[in-house]
Amino acid sequence: MTLTSDFHPEARAEFFAAIDWYDERQIGLGERFEAAVAAALDSSLLWPEWAPVWPGWQHEPMVRSRPVPGFPSRVVLLISADELTVIAVAHAKRKPGYWRHRA
Repeated sequence: MTLTSDFHPEARAEFFAAIDWYDERQIGLGERFEAAVAAALDSSLLWPEWAPVWPGWQHEPMVRSRPVPGFPSRVVLLISADELTVIAVAHAKRKPGYWRHRA
């Protein structure tokens, strides 16, 4: 079965805010960040079980995360039987678990 994907509204907002933040630092950096997040999401759609379960998460559906290559961020994913929902595009070292209410 092929998974579909979507963004939680708050995750979509923080994703676009991060793109803008990176572009303010260096022209083109936001575009590279966007491409890196897309790559992490694409690999998660192909192999969702390869993303590790969020530490301590024991509920269904599972929350998993993947690193964003080249950036200090993670894509946090809620994975059900047929859908993958991005619930956060989070900095890897700041406010761990702030997104839990989205799951």
